[in-house]
Amino acid sequence: MKSTITLLLLLATCLLSTADAASYLISGIADTSQIFSYSGSVDLIRHHLVCFRLVYQTSFEAETCCSQLYLKGSIERDQIQYCLDHMALVSSTDSFGSVTPAFYLAIDSPVTLDSFHSNQMLLNGKRSYRQHRSLQVVEDNERESLIDGYKGVDAFSPFHLNGYMPSGLDNDEKNERRYPLFGSAEGILSKEGGMHRSFGQSVHFSFVDLPSNNEARYRLKLNATVLLPITESVFIDADDPFIVEYEKGFPDGVKCRAKLVASGAPLASDSPTLDKECDIQFTSSEVIDIEQPSFASRQYVAGYHISVSLVFDLSHQKRTEGLELEINYGTTLHIRYPSPIINQTDVEGGLVPIFIQQPILYSAIADVHCLTLDCARQRKYNLQTDVTGKKWDVPQPIIIKIAAGTHADYWWVTILTMSAAVIGGIVVIKSMDSVSQWS
Repeated sequence: MKSTITLLLLLATCLLSTADAASYLISGIADTSQIFSYSGSVDLIRHHLVCFRLVYQTSFEAETCCSQLYLKGSIERDQIQYCLDHMALVSSTDSFGSVTPAFYLAIDSPVTLDSFHSNQMLLNGKRSYRQHRSLQVVEDNERESLIDGYKGVDAFSPFHLNGYMPSGLDNDEKNERRYPLFGSAEGILSKEGGMHRSFGQSVHFSFVDLPSNNEARYRLKLNATVLLPITESVFIDADDPFIVEYEKGFPDGVKCRAKLVASGAPLASDSPTLDKECDIQFTSSEVIDIEQPSFASRQYVAGYHISVSLVFDLSHQKRTEGLELEINYGTTLHIRYPSPIINQTDVEGGLVPIFIQQPILYSAIADVHCLTLDCARQRKYNLQTDVTGKKWDVPQPIIIKIAAGTHADYWWVTILTMSAAVIGGIVVIKSMDSVSQWS
């Protein structure tokens, strides 16, 4: 017990002694809003509610998170039980500063024409994340509350707490220079497959400030984490989380592919970018229940941990202004049985909408290491999450429509199902007499 207290005091002292940070988080929540269109003219706001904790804080319960969300006004009193039943435990992530997301809950609400979201989140025609923070912080050695106004602040993603997680702009602990790495993730859902559809995900990275020696050979190593919020309407089978392609030379199959592009064209064929150099792992902090219908399920946040190691050279490139790395992988997304339709006027043709969240790039680090003697030895890159003064299009949730039963047909369906079961049972019992052999 004494060693634990000593460790916490030491970590707190290290944080408070850091000169280049303005304040330090004790606890906090963030409501990160995202606006998207549904049915053409109808706009919805998805509230990504996230409770954050310190990385060394081992005790942090869902009850505490839901209580904070209620006390800060992010949910109503009658939504507390919903929060407890549906809140997701964020998949374990690599160390990314001293703050990490702990719990996640997505809630949708309609947007009004005169709201701040409709006026500001579409600034310059761009749809971005808008974050409203409610935090307990230490500033100037005093404990204070930090609450954003109605405008909020821009955020890289719901899982990045603006101002309290690394932005990628700083040097590392050894004061070595870090170069900018820009990245994004997006998913594409197949139109085929019915209730079991392939969900391809693509992660893009842009490297700038490359080494200037085009005659050298380089090895690129990258580690990245992608988080995928999973709503109540869908699930991923954790025992079979990837679409695996089997090819000659890969007895275990190919789970992910990596491709390098320089100056808008693929690298020369003699620059190996083999599939075996891309490795990916699926993680989930909770057991994903694959049996529950959507109205009885909870939300989940899964994680994809990607490692890439590629050797390349730029000798065939006349001019290299940048390097693009594209990583592709896929999974099967299973759609749960939806809730019965109660109000027929809210649906068209017995079809109900399903909202599927896009993957979110959480962290990435990379280094480009020179393999020859006449060039700079190594350059390290950090994912840039600083969005100050920037506007970009956030990938919108994927919307599909699936068939659902109607609540008014409940008794008819029940009677027919039970009748068919009883008749089938009688037929089976009677047929046993004709196949039985009695001595």
